Amino acid sequence: MGGLREKIFHHTINASLVKLRNEMCQQYKPKKEGRFFSEGITYEISECKLTLDGIQIEISSKIPNDIFEKKGLSEKYFKEIKRIMSSKDKKPLDVKMENIIHSTNINEIKERDYVKCTYIYKEDELFSDDEVMKVVKEAGNNNIDLSGITGVNTMAGRAVIYIIGENIFKYVKINANDLVTANIETVKNF
Repeated sequence: MGGLREKIFHHTINASLVKLRNEMCQQYKPKKEGRFFSEGITYEISECKLTLDGIQIEISSKIPNDIFEKKGLSEKYFKEIKRIMSSKDKKPLDVKMENIIHSTNINEIKERDYVKCTYIYKEDELFSDDEVMKVVKEAGNNNIDLSGITGVNTMAGRAVIYIIGENIFKYVKINANDLVTANIETVKNF
């Protein structure tokens, strides 16, 4: 993806991710910077990155260390989350555990472990010719409004942008809910 097309895709996908973060914050408990909180665990959905392989999006969740104070249980918890997420229809490209240390003030340092699931969506996952034809037909019948999509001259091009926005919202929502469910199941089993 190059130039203007890349910029339009990037803008569309990130706008859909903002919409998704807002919905997740309404469904669960909102946190700072578009993160959300459910049953003691904080979640975050990254902005997209355009790579040679496709659209990369990361979804992460804090490992509830307060529950797993015993040494080594965080790693066991992570492995269980990784196993569950790797069994889903859309498997993450990578699932890793990250440790983040930050200072909240001069006297306090916070250390947290996170599960980070990295997903890649290829163009052929985000739209198809059949979907484009269907949206063009619906727009022609005034059932879908594509007039707000700027920077694209053709109806088919606007349909592609519309579909990408809708599909990325739907797919990442499934992935985020899969991670929430995986955490709920894993906490119950520990």
